[in-house]
Amino acid sequence: MGYFFEEELMMLIPGLLSSIPTGLFSIATYILTSLALYAIASRRGLRKPWLAWIPVINCWLLGSISDQYQYVVKGENKSKRKWLLALSLLKAVLTLTVVILVAVVATSAIFRGPGFGMRQSITGPIMGILGVVMPLAAAHVAYLVIRFMALYDVYRSLDPSNSVLYLVLSILFSVTEPFFLFFNREKDLGMPPRKQRIVDAEYVEAEIV
Repeated sequence: MGYFFEEELMMLIPGLLSSIPTGLFSIATYILTSLALYAIASRRGLRKPWLAWIPVINCWLLGSISDQYQYVVKGENKSKRKWLLALSLLKAVLTLTVVILVAVVATSAIFRGPGFGMRQSITGPIMGILGVVMPLAAAHVAYLVIRFMALYDVYRSLDPSNSVLYLVLSILFSVTEPFFLFFNREKDLGMPPRKQRIVDAEYVEAEIV
């Protein structure tokens, strides 16, 4: 028994070790994105720039930067921040629901064992999973579309001459997005003069609150 346990443990170790670089890289890209959004929001006078560090909620700040750009440049308020936050929370709830239903199915399979009774007990949860996956996929697609629209606004406000290139690469290779945001975080090449920007930022913040 001990031999088989040690053998299984030795088989798991390479997989665990290989996941460490991926985990560290994910943390690094998250930090770069948070630093970039925090710097942009702080410089442009948006309130609560610390939201950049909160998972799920940080999409509100990305949308706020986009909304500010749309207002100061075009005089429009698109409310992408509200859509992004609503869809992000919806995705979180649906994902949690799927996880719970999968846990129910797994638990039933383990403790009930194979047989007709077991199949009956998991039919409901499986149908529930299928019923949740479709709305989850739709919410995810809608979230991505609006997020890329907001990201394009952010890129245009930072460096309009390269905004299309940045967006295309961010869509094709998502790993590039944190680096584009971080290395351009101090730019305002697509924004109007600072005095006007501060006044308009106050208006947008009043709308947000």
